[in-house]
Amino acid sequence: MANPEFKQQVEKLISDNQVLLFMKGTPEAPRCGFSMRVVGVLDSMGVEYGSIDVLQALEPLREVTGEISDWQTFPQLYLNGELLGGADIVEEMYESGELAEQLGVEQPAEPAAQPEPGQAPPLQIDQS
Repeated sequence: MANPEFKQQVEKLISDNQVLLFMKGTPEAPRCGFSMRVVGVLDSMGVEYGSIDVLQALEPLREVTGEISDWQTFPQLYLNGELLGGADIVEEMYESGELAEQLGVEQPAEPAAQPEPGQAPPLQIDQS
């Protein structure tokens, strides 16, 4: 059972932010590909959103979100206090236009840019 005080803090964050993303890392520096994908979708839509780096309290947040929304994996996107889903669901909603409709924004003409899975930046070798 989750700490009631911590659960109350999380519930307040969810209710105080119209769009809130629980993610690994930050929007500027996502720490997993799934979080990066959701950030890419939201950024392509020009949506203002709050974010929580779950890595600071991963297990307690899993416990709390499991109780709140019956969902323990991250990322998790909330809209108006309700869980929309994780990366796959957010991408499906984006592609169908449902996400833009729920967020009250126009669907971008261009699809959200997605990084290639497992692609690392080129390595540099010093040959001097």
